[in-house]
Amino acid sequence: MIVIVSLGSAGCSFSVDWFRRFRAARAIQMQDYDAALKIYEGIINENPDSPKALEAARRGAKIALFEAKNYPVAVDFYKHVILSSPDAEERKAAQKAIAQIQFEDTQNFDQAVIEYEKLLKLDNRPEEAFRYRLNLAKAQMQMNNIDQAVAEIDLLLAQKHSADEAFEARVLKANTLIAAKRMGDAADSWQEILKEFPEKSKKENVALNLVVLYEDMKEFAKAIQILESMREGYPHPDFLDVRIQRLRERMGNQPGAQGLKR
Repeated sequence: MIVIVSLGSAGCSFSVDWFRRFRAARAIQMQDYDAALKIYEGIINENPDSPKALEAARRGAKIALFEAKNYPVAVDFYKHVILSSPDAEERKAAQKAIAQIQFEDTQNFDQAVIEYEKLLKLDNRPEEAFRYRLNLAKAQMQMNNIDQAVAEIDLLLAQKHSADEAFEARVLKANTLIAAKRMGDAADSWQEILKEFPEKSKKENVALNLVVLYEDMKEFAKAIQILESMREGYPHPDFLDVRIQRLRERMGNQPGAQGLKR
């Protein structure tokens, strides 16, 4: 009799689990994502430590993030994966997803900083660690924490990275300094980029960034000098000529100028 009751209970549990999965799958098929997410939440709340709850969190996280675009709910599901999964790589992937949601989707940069700092404490490949710290610096920049952003970038630049990664970090530093109105430091940073990455700088038109910066600083002679240095091999020399002429006119109109020197 005991055996029969036990089997009956197991069968009932199996039927309930199957029916809930069926309802969730049906809701997803009908694009009723909110209903599906509520079913997954119910499974988790019923027995949070069970394998069924972990699987529900996995499924719910993907539906919430990619289909429903319900980012707070997606974060909650990913948090459950972090707490419950025995797989370190799966836990790290969930933490990465949370950081990306806060940084890219909700643009909650304060929380993004916290999540990327958690990621950086894990075992990461060099290219992963680079991207996480770069995004951490960007988040600090978005919150106008300029000194902290520059500190994060300098930490990156003190480490060994690929040439493309180092270039990206240096460009971010230059732009961060411009955002901070530290024009002289930004100009020095662009000069360093031009010197260290001549080919990449030419391809990305870095010199024009420095020209604009010098123009904003009203250092027209320096801007003209940079434009003159770009002539060799530049595909649009007429553009350079027009830019140089305009800068000479602006320089001649400056207070104390003695007219244009030709």
